Amino acid sequence: MRSSTASRLAFLVLARSSLGRHSSSAAAAFSTSMSSRVTTRSTARRMLSNSKSIDAEAGSARSSRKAAAVTPSPKKRKRAAKSPTPASESTEHSDEFQSAIEAAATAAASNGEFIDLRIPPQELRPSATLTTGQCFHWKALEKSAESKSESSPTAVGSLSSPPSTSAWGTHDATEWIGTVRVDEENSVVVIIKETKTSTLYRALTPIPSHIDMDDFFRSYFQLDVSLAELYDEWSQADERLRRIAQCIPGVRIINQDPWECLVSFICSSNNNIPRITKMLAAIRREFGKPLWSVRGGNDDENGNGGGDSSSNATTAATATLYAFPSLQDMLHHATDEKLRSLCGLGYRSKYIMETIRILDELGGEEYLHELRKIQDPVVVQEKLCQFCGVGRKVADCVALFSLQQDAAIPVDVHVWNIARRDYDPDDELGDIKSITPKVYKQVGDLFRSQFPTKAGWAHSLLFVAELPSFRPALPADIVNEMDQFRQEEQERKKVAAAAKTKKK
Repeated sequence: MRSSTASRLAFLVLARSSLGRHSSSAAAAFSTSMSSRVTTRSTARRMLSNSKSIDAEAGSARSSRKAAAVTPSPKKRKRAAKSPTPASESTEHSDEFQSAIEAAATAAASNGEFIDLRIPPQELRPSATLTTGQCFHWKALEKSAESKSESSPTAVGSLSSPPSTSAWGTHDATEWIGTVRVDEENSVVVIIKETKTSTLYRALTPIPSHIDMDDFFRSYFQLDVSLAELYDEWSQADERLRRIAQCIPGVRIINQDPWECLVSFICSSNNNIPRITKMLAAIRREFGKPLWSVRGGNDDENGNGGGDSSSNATTAATATLYAFPSLQDMLHHATDEKLRSLCGLGYRSKYIMETIRILDELGGEEYLHELRKIQDPVVVQEKLCQFCGVGRKVADCVALFSLQQDAAIPVDVHVWNIARRDYDPDDELGDIKSITPKVYKQVGDLFRSQFPTKAGWAHSLLFVAELPSFRPALPADIVNEMDQFRQEEQERKKVAAAAKTKKK
């Protein structure tokens, strides 16, 4: 861990008293990690006082959100839009939040027991699965180069390059923290850890008595599907994919909660990864239940001073992870105004509100779960398109990433270009100006024809290979081919634009 991050361990406190059987081990880990830094009894007493105050603050924040249901005046609405987060709480994208969560999670995990899913790297690599656009509830925990070398120096393939990160994640992260919905009413904060030989997890908050987390993650990662067999089958059909598969093992399709997935991809419309993640974090903060909190201090950029002394204890920030709200939570507490001003959804807020109404009339979240029983992806796509803000692509994302519709192919301009470059030798798709329903189906059919078994999974492997953070893992000639095609596309667009201008 970086020295600046390590120093923060001296003033971070795991403070959810409801951690149940996990709280004692987390507190022990925290105490051990800080014994060398907390040297005075007065400091220790202040830290204990802070830890007891977090639950009260979380309850106060919940009360404040309920009070916000009263329609504010125009001036107050304007101020709320500018400052949606209480001053005492770090946003999920601030440096303070990242440092606090990272340090506390590392402290909790360092002395806690991880549970091994006993799944080899050929079958699952979280580094190529969790932050590549399927879901938005995982956050990579940064680690020092030394600690990375101890756990998984080659997260993807046989890399020896320096860390490469992007909005889509990083190919060499080894630990992630996130909240997972285990049913409609319960969520758990979990750390996922990737090692050289397997994938492990550890829950940081209580697990409901009726939930077996091993079974949950076997379903979440769909571990009953043999990825090695799929890679072998696809590789026989496509030499290019074979070479990519050798470099990027373990790309799985997750089976996430469909309600959270539906909201996530409605938010993805005309959007980018950082903004989508920020919107969803705001939705969790405003309407979800607080699960796990830590207190941050006031160190300078070199990690000096501050701590939690009496002079600055009142200004220390609280970083909290929240559960994703259920449909009923949203139905009773969300409004168009709140989604716009507090969550930053803009025009998408009306889509979410209308989708909430439609889904409630259809029977609630159970309606989405029932779609898993339908074998025809076209039928599932049609049923999902009845929700406001859901077109073909969003529907297929929800179908593939949460409804086990393995033949669904979400088609956007990037997937269209992959199809043109690799599976359309006659360039029948080259002169198309927009992705019409006919073109959408044509692109999907190209993938389904090339990969008859779980075409959506094969499509996702090829999509991951196109992401900037995974380029170092690929053979040079494949990277050059990608770059050349991109340049040709830019030239083609320039020529088309010039021809259009000339006609005018």
